[in-house]
Amino acid sequence: MKVTVENVGPCRKALRVEVPAEQVMVEYQKVIKEISGGARIPGFRQGKAPLAVIERQYSKNALEETRERLVPMAYHTALKQENLTPVSVVDVTDVQITKQLPLSFKVTVDVAPDFALPPFKGIPVTSKKIGVTDEDVEQILSNMRDRSAHFEPVTDRAARKEDVVEIDYSGTFEGKPLSEIAPDHPELAQGKAFWVLLSDAMPEFLPGIKAQLEGIEIGQTREVTIVFPEGYRAKSIAGKATVYAVTAKGIREKKAAELNDDFAKTVGADSVGELRKVVRENLIKTAEATEKGRQSDEIVKWMIDHTPINDLPQSLVEEEARHIIQDVVQENVRKGVTKDDIESNREDIFSRAAQSASDRVKVNYILNRIADEEKITVTKADVEQRLADMAVRYGITPERMKEEMTKRDNALEGLRRNLRLEKAVDSLHAAAKITPEG
Repeated sequence: MKVTVENVGPCRKALRVEVPAEQVMVEYQKVIKEISGGARIPGFRQGKAPLAVIERQYSKNALEETRERLVPMAYHTALKQENLTPVSVVDVTDVQITKQLPLSFKVTVDVAPDFALPPFKGIPVTSKKIGVTDEDVEQILSNMRDRSAHFEPVTDRAARKEDVVEIDYSGTFEGKPLSEIAPDHPELAQGKAFWVLLSDAMPEFLPGIKAQLEGIEIGQTREVTIVFPEGYRAKSIAGKATVYAVTAKGIREKKAAELNDDFAKTVGADSVGELRKVVRENLIKTAEATEKGRQSDEIVKWMIDHTPINDLPQSLVEEEARHIIQDVVQENVRKGVTKDDIESNREDIFSRAAQSASDRVKVNYILNRIADEEKITVTKADVEQRLADMAVRYGITPERMKEEMTKRDNALEGLRRNLRLEKAVDSLHAAAKITPEG
């Protein structure tokens, strides 16, 4: 079999393959015989028609089937013959086949880049001092108390930030009730005994109402102006300023849980002293993990800067860029960014994705090469542990987590690949030359 290889781009090769006419004819005759066994030809019993008759009627089908069999067979033979391991097939073109002539075709593939690793034992890394202060501990305890807070009625003061205010409200636009202007959204027109939390952390059902409720007193009616933004879900009032009459019916004050032994027991500690100790230990563990992650990022950057990879398979970079763009768009949608805003930033999103994709593909090649040299493997226990960790985050059982991953194409294999890369980074970190900062 004749094969010629041509470099047609960065990490891209074109193979022109020619299968001898004799081999084409042998395969063609096999196909004709297979067809004859089930062919129905008038005047002949099934399977008894002469091959010459079968060929006259089915030659086109036989050539197509011969092509379908020989092209992939010849492709794999060509790869082996030329000692090539492609990462993707770009296309197969110029396929020509007849009975009398050789089969020929062109296949374009992307291959892995050819590069050498620098010495990667003893990569210089700085370590930053880890410190957890009493203020850090108290802040966590304050957050925990806040999450266990309750609200108590107050009657001797006006509403202020972080309070909950019970209101009755009704809206108008240019003197007309909002129920007439936006009949499909009665909840915007009026409401009774509606509770509003005056906190920046909470979304607003009426844009800008929280700030206008600060200082209101129980029994007081206040006129507030609400400007609905362009593109608001109620199109009839989008971009319009509306007027609401709001009456405060009640105020409740947020009361954080008291820090005592009873509270400590609700979160799994026997006393406040033990709770403080556990919080400090957890903060230290988190800080250590964060610092290790920072050091690992420093190590990976060092490897990128010191590993000369001039070319990358374009098909892999493009695929990675598509994944990044999809993730960015989905994240923006979750944050409430409009399609128009996403489209206006299209060029910037694509540019950043292209650069990030190139970096990711380069890092993957570097870390996989290190994993090969260090003979790093991923065990079944490694996978099971990662699935168990993921299950905890999603609040499901490890069995359910594995079941969900199995349903997704190549999800478990992708998990194994990521674990192998993480192990490669860990091996670099373990062999790094770590020097305290300053």
